Amino acid sequence: MTRERLTARGTGVPLKVEAPAKDLIPANPWIPAYLAGGGLRVWGIANLVTALAYFVLGFIVSRFFAAYGLFPAPIWLPTGIATVAAMAGGLALAPGIFLGSFLSNALLFDPPLHVTTIISLTNALGPVAGALLLRKLRPDRGLFTSFPGVIAFIVCTTFLSPAISAAGGTLGMAIGQPLDLMELYSRWVNWWLTDSGGTLYLAPALILWMGLEREQGEHAPVKLVFDRRDLSVWAWVATVSVVLFLTPPLRGSYIRTAFPFLLVVPLSWIALRMSLRYAYSLVTLVSIAATAGTVAGFGPFQNHGLANPLQLVGVLVVLLAMNVLTIVSLVSERADAQNANRVKSMFLANTSHELRTPLNAIIGFSSLIASQAARGADASKFEDYANTITASGEHLLALINDLLDMSKLEAGRFDLVEEEVRLGESIDDLFDLVRLQANSKSIRLMFDRVVSDATIRVDIRAFRQILLNLLSNAIKFSNENGRVVIAALPGPAGGLSIQVSDNGIGIAAEAIERIFKPFERVQSEAVAKIEGTGLGLSIASGLTALHGGNIRLESSVGLGTKVTVTLPASRVIAIRMAEQPLSASAPQMAPQASGR
Repeated sequence: MTRERLTARGTGVPLKVEAPAKDLIPANPWIPAYLAGGGLRVWGIANLVTALAYFVLGFIVSRFFAAYGLFPAPIWLPTGIATVAAMAGGLALAPGIFLGSFLSNALLFDPPLHVTTIISLTNALGPVAGALLLRKLRPDRGLFTSFPGVIAFIVCTTFLSPAISAAGGTLGMAIGQPLDLMELYSRWVNWWLTDSGGTLYLAPALILWMGLEREQGEHAPVKLVFDRRDLSVWAWVATVSVVLFLTPPLRGSYIRTAFPFLLVVPLSWIALRMSLRYAYSLVTLVSIAATAGTVAGFGPFQNHGLANPLQLVGVLVVLLAMNVLTIVSLVSERADAQNANRVKSMFLANTSHELRTPLNAIIGFSSLIASQAARGADASKFEDYANTITASGEHLLALINDLLDMSKLEAGRFDLVEEEVRLGESIDDLFDLVRLQANSKSIRLMFDRVVSDATIRVDIRAFRQILLNLLSNAIKFSNENGRVVIAALPGPAGGLSIQVSDNGIGIAAEAIERIFKPFERVQSEAVAKIEGTGLGLSIASGLTALHGGNIRLESSVGLGTKVTVTLPASRVIAIRMAEQPLSASAPQMAPQASGR
């Protein structure tokens, strides 16, 4: 059974799905939304952009190093482009990588056609193979927000991928030449180091700026606005780095040779204070400045006592890159661990009352039945007691089911059993389930059929749970005589959006950011009077992510709330639009159960 784990950027990393039949290679977690829903034309453009970026960067790098008599270039930055393209598009962007490599080799280095072809094939194969293995090894929490993820990234993109590319290039150039194993080995090592360096220089910064990976842990604080001190430190480090490597060397100054390694301190500060994106952008800048300046004969590594100054550049780059990636991953892991403890405390605080209330009712009324039956009391009273026990038991069961679902989601153990589902029928069934709850507050249930019906492929229980949680919340937080509207709309890139809106008490803007976290409830006098554990939206968000979708909440205090669940095009089998847009007419009232 195919599993979809596409995630729109910025929605956080999807939870792991364990389907009955596991795929050998998981679905691509890095694919951008515009590619996921794009057709042949979009992928064609993406391949052309990849090829152009590869060639242009290759042209700049080769011409620069050739001006100083270095051939081949000691660092091949287009490998970073190939790595990011392979992660974002997999095999679908391999033609673009191949084309960019072919143009670069044919126009810049002019080897024989068969050598150019072999080199270009392995230059595409290496990054794609590394990206496919990285999908398999990628932790659910992300590459750069967990230390195992950082190690997996380094192994797959700076060891495996360059090793494959180097092997193909070395063998291609050896065709028709006398066999010399030592020369082949030396050429392979140099090629591997060249491609590995290009990935480490450029790929992480591109991945972060494109939003393919989170730069903070799920529960680590994300800083969106930087003060003057933050920006001043960043600019100071950037300026010092460039100046340091573009000034003439001081012969015999070994202290100045060690100075660049002190950059690890401000870079660590930037990674913790600002973000991994800004810190690694500085790593990329320092790496390029150090390489270019050293090759041109400038900077602190140009010392009479150093046989190969570029070796120190390599050591510096590895130190800075690994330090920044490791610090952020460990801090993110610690933040997630602290949040786990916080969730445990909130669990005890929030559920103790919720569990005790129905349990006390069950025990109390059961005791009444037992004691009154022993005295021969009127049995007609037992019916009311039994109804109360039943209601309390159902409430308790619902609470336990929520807790079990939440624990499965947190552990990544929620199994999807997918089938084709008719949207209209599902919504009608859900209205039947919540009708008593709505009638108790005289709330109107309405279905705005912009999409008259749709067939989607989902886990029916999980899908119903998503909408049931949203409808129950909308009714729970609506005022008497209010209304709750569910609308089906065409989603972006061929997807499907389902909106649940109400005109209830609303949510303050500062609370929206944390409302999807487990056990989070808005702190207000109105909400305090309403029972709940704060799990409904968190479960809905987790189940939506399992389907490759995203969930968005908009609200204004006193005006109401609108929650939009968007499923990707891969989940939509068919959509039938309404004959006339219902925006010009009133939404349909939900039918009574007896009329279906």
